[in-house]
Amino acid sequence: MRTKLSVLYTGMFALTLMLVALVAQYAIVANVERSVLAELTNSNKIFSRLLDLRSKGLRDSADTLARDFGFRAAVATGDQPTIESALANLRTRSGTDNAYIITDDGTLTGTGDTALKKIAAQLPFRMQEGRNAAVISTGARSYYVVTTPILAPERIGWVLFAIELDAAEMRALEGLSTIPLTADVLHRKSGSQWVSPSASRGADQNMISDFVNVSLRQGTAEARPIALAAGSAFALAKPLPAAENETESVLLLSYPFAKAMQPYRALQGGIVLAGLIGLVLILFGSLKLARSIARPIARLDRAARALEEGERTEVPVDSDDEIGRLARSFNAMSTGIAERENRIAHLAFHDSLTDLPNRVLFREQLDADLRRATHRDAPVAVLCLDLDGFKSVNDTLGHPVGDEMLKLVSKLISELCGEAHLARLGGDEFAIILNDQAATDRPRALAQSIVDRLREPLFVAGHSVATGASIGIAIAPHDGDDADTLLKNADLALYRAKQDGRSTFCFFEPALDAAARARRQLELDMREALSEGQFRLDFQPVLCLKNDRISGFEALLRWHHPTRGLVSPVEFIPVAEDTGLIIQIGEWVIHEACRQAKSWPAHMRVAVNVSPLQFRSPGLKGVIVQALAYSGIEPHRLEIEMTESIFLENTDDTLALLHSLRALGIRFALDDFGTGYSSLSYLRSFPFDKIKIDRSFVTGIASEQNAAAIVRAIVDLATALGMETTAEGVELESQMAELRAQGCGTIQGFLYSRPVSAEQAALLITADAQDARREAA
Repeated sequence: MRTKLSVLYTGMFALTLMLVALVAQYAIVANVERSVLAELTNSNKIFSRLLDLRSKGLRDSADTLARDFGFRAAVATGDQPTIESALANLRTRSGTDNAYIITDDGTLTGTGDTALKKIAAQLPFRMQEGRNAAVISTGARSYYVVTTPILAPERIGWVLFAIELDAAEMRALEGLSTIPLTADVLHRKSGSQWVSPSASRGADQNMISDFVNVSLRQGTAEARPIALAAGSAFALAKPLPAAENETESVLLLSYPFAKAMQPYRALQGGIVLAGLIGLVLILFGSLKLARSIARPIARLDRAARALEEGERTEVPVDSDDEIGRLARSFNAMSTGIAERENRIAHLAFHDSLTDLPNRVLFREQLDADLRRATHRDAPVAVLCLDLDGFKSVNDTLGHPVGDEMLKLVSKLISELCGEAHLARLGGDEFAIILNDQAATDRPRALAQSIVDRLREPLFVAGHSVATGASIGIAIAPHDGDDADTLLKNADLALYRAKQDGRSTFCFFEPALDAAARARRQLELDMREALSEGQFRLDFQPVLCLKNDRISGFEALLRWHHPTRGLVSPVEFIPVAEDTGLIIQIGEWVIHEACRQAKSWPAHMRVAVNVSPLQFRSPGLKGVIVQALAYSGIEPHRLEIEMTESIFLENTDDTLALLHSLRALGIRFALDDFGTGYSSLSYLRSFPFDKIKIDRSFVTGIASEQNAAAIVRAIVDLATALGMETTAEGVELESQMAELRAQGCGTIQGFLYSRPVSAEQAALLITADAQDARREAA
């Protein structure tokens, strides 16, 4: 930045200085041109006036001689001595060596340059009328010639004077000018070529010729620039009088531009020197200014780089200007970034709700503890904890109450854990690491204290909440020597604790891992069975006790595994419900049951069991409607069997779904009646079509009074509510007789038939129809 600012300011000043210099140079050159052109014009006028004066003086001398009677008589009579004597006197008076007498017959009398005599003898005869002066050239010399006629009284000859325009004459002319110009006489050599008797003009002959020709064409004697070998100059070409019309000689006045500029060199040098001094001062000032601007910016740059690399830094504030305010803003930003980074780092490793370490930090802590334990050969215990019934708290009391409950639970567990590492892994799941005390009975004691404490009701946001905790415990290195294995085994132990009745704890055992692997394999096999069509339906007949005829069938799911053989529903149905596969399997069961029932008599119904998870699926109604539409059976022939557990969650939504399906004509049966906690309240909430009496009551109906009383009460209740009854698990004639006596409507069980395939069910239907026809006959 310092360099840029210095270069910028220096460049701007240099450019300004250059512009000033150019303007000054232009002004100087323009002034010099005006001055030189004016001087050349004045010198031209002076030379013209000088020639006129010389010409007048010579003519006066010639006129005096020409009017002398004796001289005229001598010319008329050819008296040579007298003429010679007169010419000698004339040369003395006029100050010229070239004075001649030319008679009308062309005879020339006088002494001088031989070449001049030849030209002079013919000159009076060439000169136009009224012209008495001309400039002629003999090749090597130029002469200014003046002629005066000799009259007696008629013209008998001429007096001719010739003044050589030599170097001395030119220097005298140059001395009359205020500037040191150069004067020279040029004569036409041939055509448009002009030459100078001066040898110094030899290198410039072509350029001078072009200049003279241009000036003659313009017809005005004006000074103009001309390019010469020695450099540019200003010149003026003045045509000199000629004997005839065509100009034969010109006076060239020139002034070199370099000489014209010479008086201004000091001024130009002063401008350059002043500019250089100013440039140095500007450069020094620019550097100083740039340094004062760039120094705080450089500090800001270094601080920004340090901040980019994660270092906490601040810059000193030296002023109240824009840079000072920028520095203060940067310091505030740096502080804010550091605070936000600390906050973000904290949030990255801690739970935002409870401020406990999260899964990431817990995992890092567990890895570190396991490494240390390996070196010290010490055990490490992991306790995975899950709250019982937490979801119902969210659903019934709302998520804000659930959040407050989690914060309260985390506080209670933290107090019980002491120095142990507690973390919230997500949802209502917590985990604890025990290090040095893992070898003692501390894991068991801690788990028991947590379970006991959470069995007590919690008061959360004005609500008394009943909860509990299930805990799984795994101890390294026996249950795993890495974090993943240890956590997995603790989760398996937690799962077993929940299976054992919740609000308890369980230590990991290898059998749990084997069971988990078997369960996982069962899940994979079940997915494959669903895609490859390994499932099928068996049908158990439902016998009407009034006429001992089949009134329908209950569809029962069967799985024939290619290697395991027949897999019990008790084994795979819970896994299907836990993994969610029950939704896809249940959809297939509904479609297949309706398809099979299409071929049965119109009075026979098919019953299908639907799990609570299917009822929570938003697509159940669509599945049932599609199954009815594809199969074409009447809705009243489909009977949905469900347990009272479907009412434990989202009761309003469940009732809305049941009523919408009931409006289509579908029948509903409450399965396993009497085994739940509040069956009577469900009968009030929804009018079922049938109540199914659980086999646990049917088994002892013939031998136990209590069982018979319960069955009688259920039948009477169903009759009062207008509902049918079906007894399950009837295996003995005595059981069927007692159920018939108590008014039970239908039964199903091994006494009449085990579950059969669809083909065998068709045979049973045919046989039942034949028996009915025989009885009718």
